[in-house]
Amino acid sequence: MAEWIVNSVLGKLADVTVQEVLSLHGVEKQVETMTRELGRIQAFLKDADKKRIIDDGQKYWIKEVRDLAYSIEDAIDTFLTEIPQEPQNSTGMMQDMKRMIKKAKKYTHVHKLVDDISVIQTKMKEIRKSRLSYGINKLGEDSGEIQLPIRPFVLPDIDPEIIGFNKDRDHIVKGLLDETTKRRSVVSIWGTGGLGKTTLAQKVYNSNDVKERFRLRIWIVISQKFKLIDILGNILQQLDLHIDPSKLPKDEVALLAKLRESLRDKNYLVVFDDVWTDDLWIQIESALPDENNGSRVLLTSRSFDVVKNADPTCEPYKLEYLTDDLSLKLLLKKALPNQDPNNSAFHDLSEIMNKFVKKCDGLPLALVVVGGLLSKKPCNYNAWSKVLKTMCWDNDGKKCSEIISTSYEDLPFALKSCFMYFAAFPEDYEVNVKDLIRIWVAEGFIPQENNRTLEETAESFLEDLLQRSMIHVKSRSHDGSIKYCRIHDLLRDLAIRKAKEDNFLMVYSGPEDQLSMGGARRVAVHHLDCDELAMSQNLRTLLYFGNKYMPNCTKQRLLKVVRTDSRDTKIKLKMFEGLSQLRYLNLTGQSRDDKREECLEKAISAMKFLQTLILQVAYQNGDHVEVPDCVWRINTLRHVDIMSFSGVRLTPSTKLTNLQMLPDVIINESWETELPHLPNLRELSLYNESSSWGTAVAFLGTVEHLISLEIFSPRIPLDTFDMRSFPFYQNLQSLVLYQYTISHNEMVDVSMFPPHLTSLQISNYQFHQDVMLVLEKLPCLKKLVLRQTSTTNRKISCSAQGFSKLEVLFLYESFLVEYWKIEEGAMPILRELTIGGCCQLRGVEGLRHLTNLQTLTWVKPSSGGEADEILNLLKDVVPSTVQIMH
Repeated sequence: MAEWIVNSVLGKLADVTVQEVLSLHGVEKQVETMTRELGRIQAFLKDADKKRIIDDGQKYWIKEVRDLAYSIEDAIDTFLTEIPQEPQNSTGMMQDMKRMIKKAKKYTHVHKLVDDISVIQTKMKEIRKSRLSYGINKLGEDSGEIQLPIRPFVLPDIDPEIIGFNKDRDHIVKGLLDETTKRRSVVSIWGTGGLGKTTLAQKVYNSNDVKERFRLRIWIVISQKFKLIDILGNILQQLDLHIDPSKLPKDEVALLAKLRESLRDKNYLVVFDDVWTDDLWIQIESALPDENNGSRVLLTSRSFDVVKNADPTCEPYKLEYLTDDLSLKLLLKKALPNQDPNNSAFHDLSEIMNKFVKKCDGLPLALVVVGGLLSKKPCNYNAWSKVLKTMCWDNDGKKCSEIISTSYEDLPFALKSCFMYFAAFPEDYEVNVKDLIRIWVAEGFIPQENNRTLEETAESFLEDLLQRSMIHVKSRSHDGSIKYCRIHDLLRDLAIRKAKEDNFLMVYSGPEDQLSMGGARRVAVHHLDCDELAMSQNLRTLLYFGNKYMPNCTKQRLLKVVRTDSRDTKIKLKMFEGLSQLRYLNLTGQSRDDKREECLEKAISAMKFLQTLILQVAYQNGDHVEVPDCVWRINTLRHVDIMSFSGVRLTPSTKLTNLQMLPDVIINESWETELPHLPNLRELSLYNESSSWGTAVAFLGTVEHLISLEIFSPRIPLDTFDMRSFPFYQNLQSLVLYQYTISHNEMVDVSMFPPHLTSLQISNYQFHQDVMLVLEKLPCLKKLVLRQTSTTNRKISCSAQGFSKLEVLFLYESFLVEYWKIEEGAMPILRELTIGGCCQLRGVEGLRHLTNLQTLTWVKPSSGGEADEILNLLKDVVPSTVQIMH
């Protein structure tokens, strides 16, 4: 379908900034005519997509519509790029001559746009006439309204474990715990894609028996195209959570030796999930020592040869398809969440549910996807039978792909472009959701909805894909939002196929893909080590994953989205100087510019539509670079995150009504006469000087939508920081307070903290009371970090029912804490506990009460204390199922 590009073009033409430019140059009437015609076409495409009445002839007509929409986008974007800027405050003869030259150029570009529009309108008339020959009688004359956005929903509490794996789990666990086999052996699971091999391996990995037997457990996901050096580094980092990746050896031989030495004399379990070829085991086996202590390797693969060759003496476990009974249970669990399937109201669905079960043929992934699809439909026979009718395929071994395709076709058109975007990410890639949402917004996929930000609507889109089981969650933030997500290989294959069919996006992973890139408007480049890449001049999006060099994109002047993700990527800021259409710029890598500040200012000054600016660029010798003032004159700016800069210094005249994220803002005395206007900030980190504390308080009184706040403020006592007067008091979810000096003796009251905090970090502060007894009363707190804090009585305690929602607790360098008491009933759902640098700790009472604790991490003090004694103390008092990392 081409509705995504038609919708995108309509969104562009409706943009206020674009309309102002077109109106200024006298072409708004021609554009209005195009907009009306596109609206009619869009209405037909939506109706055809809903009814699924597309035949081959109509598909060809739709392709012509897509090409036409591309032509409109190219004409408008080229005009916006080439129209000269009006000179500002220029005087004198030379300035007058420059102004005349620019005026002449402007008229040239206006005439070219008018000519382009004339050609487009002629093509529109031809397309309108040709529709009759393709059986398209109406073109949406009565239905040109904009599609309503997807409504938010509450994600059902669904157990992620696949039904029916208990017998399989017990079999695998028995092999891992076999006392008669002392040698390091390989236990394997194999079967076709979508059977649930990873889910089964996770159930085994997290079983209490396995946790108790293997204190050292490591999980590694393998891609089709893996790099051994990355896998080795990943294992070593899991062995030592605090290892500096930059200090690891740079060659495979040295890493193999280091890993072998690190595992020597240890009883370990290493899981290699989704292994495709023999190459991995051949290369890594030497790094896994066999000490005859019962160590194990658990391996999952689609290939019998791979798992058999890893250890010929152990019979691989074949994962079978689900029985009809178990298939029905799984389907009902996904299709009818939080409902009793035995209810008499569902009896009339039994016949059709059995038909779905037969279609899915015992394949768990297919059942989960179909169940997610049905969960969005009315719970009645007619609605479900319509879904069943679309699932027509021959018994040719491609059932799962066909089922998934059916689920894709059922997506609302706005969600289809969002789903296809997952084709851009490498296999097994953990997608940063904040990053993804900002890209979706920059691409124009997200409709504006009343009383909601574009980002909030995009989050509801993502949750909808999750409920349909088109993606799955890797981790959530403490506020419940998705932090990282992933997509199954089969669903990724579908996204790639659909993206290619619609000329939506092309993936480049080697020279063989070069031919398909000629007219590509979006390109994702995976693991390329050269800086030359032939790209279309109409390219809109360039996404770079794990690549060494950033290609020169100075000729791609219509680019809207540019992203890199590797700190090893070599970047030249100079190449971005002419990219005035950029909406999203996210650069992670190393600068190769001699004049970095000059290059940065020239590049950003032209980006008048920029929404997201993320620069995680390392400079030589760790130099800090000033943020150019031109950044704060971009009215469309929504998110800013910059590394290696000496803080953000806003002027009182700064007015950015769209800005939602801003780091490292330095409060200064120039704000005393007027405060910057940033009314829609959601995330803010503030550097405050003691002399400007009153100004900081005044500024915080102007931002009512904050949900995340960091304050770095020397010589400001914590107890004077009462947040009850701030307008965001009820909304704030994450708070970081960093104090540099101690100066006050008054007691701290829990009511000074916002009541809905889910994450709190306090650093460099000495409390004059038991801080735990204060903070445990925060009703929503899920994560607590106390760094370099202490109490004058050297004791901390957690009372029964205290910290009822706490899941993660970090105690770092609490030098004066000697004793910690945990009453039964405290921290009932705590999962992760990290104790680091507590060199005076002499007693911990009640750790055994933490029945849900999964991981205890002990970080050795840099100096002082008896580190080994403290570690032994902790080992003696934690439940046996807890994994201890140190």
